[in-house]
Amino acid sequence: ALADLQAGVTRATRLAEQLLALARSEPDGLAATDAVDLRSLLQDCVVTYAPLAEDRGVDLGIEASEAATVIGDPEALRVMFNNLVDNATKYTPRGGRVDVSLHVEQGHPVVRIADSGPGIEPAERERVFDRFYRAGAGENRVRTDVAGSGLGLAIVRRIATQHHATVSLDKSPAGGLQVTVRF
Repeated sequence: ALADLQAGVTRATRLAEQLLALARSEPDGLAATDAVDLRSLLQDCVVTYAPLAEDRGVDLGIEASEAATVIGDPEALRVMFNNLVDNATKYTPRGGRVDVSLHVEQGHPVVRIADSGPGIEPAERERVFDRFYRAGAGENRVRTDVAGSGLGLAIVRRIATQHHATVSLDKSPAGGLQVTVRF
């Protein structure tokens, strides 16, 4: 009973954090205009999720050979990348991998988070950005052991838009999902 109570508190805390992040990313919110070192920020995100990845038996790594800076809100960008790394780590099965990469393409930073998880069907890839929508709802859900509110990707898209970035979903080279954020 205590374990169930603790799990419920953890889920409620995560939901409250997600709702706060969504509220902070509302269009009328004030956006910070700091220079943000994406390589350092992504390395911090990977370090933060390394213990979860290790517990789940997932190989989490980063390739950020190029330095890249964007102007924006460093905390909002941290929320966005944490959501993406969190999702990839949670949905990737034991023995899988999550690769985070940063490159500069045609003068613009591009972040990719690719996993070897179940991916998202092409028909659902746009819909997963809707608030409270979760891919593979009901009996079709590939992973039923992952709790969530369906807010993470809505927050990701909102923060990306505020930073004049785009988010796209594709099949990853490892067979799962690849999320690409282009600034």
